[in-house]
Amino acid sequence: MSDLPLAFDRFRIDPAGGQLYGDSRPVPLTPKALSLLEYLAARPGRLVLKTELLEALWPGVFVADGALKVCIREIRRALGDDAQAPRFIETAHRRGYRFIADVVRSPVSIPHCRPRPPPRLCR
Repeated sequence: MSDLPLAFDRFRIDPAGGQLYGDSRPVPLTPKALSLLEYLAARPGRLVLKTELLEALWPGVFVADGALKVCIREIRRALGDDAQAPRFIETAHRRGYRFIADVVRSPVSIPHCRPRPPPRLCR
């Protein structure tokens, strides 16, 4: 998998920094939800089966597909997506999920929130 950011709509996933950005601001997501979003966005238009997702995100661990539903719900909330009229993640009931937005791998730098430098002291 590439470390180049994935851009879609007004969002950008920074795989190297482990962060989702929307409108140049960080969007909070748990690490597992971010991994799931990145996995789906890296395969736009492709139906990704639940079994593949479970094996990719929880290798060697038995996890019920309810864990996927929790992560998908978190992602949809963060993106402002609607399961009934999806713009980003489409559900293929009992089968898996498909990322339906256009995705671009972009080398464009991602704006990071930088802390302010300490004030300069006069001598």
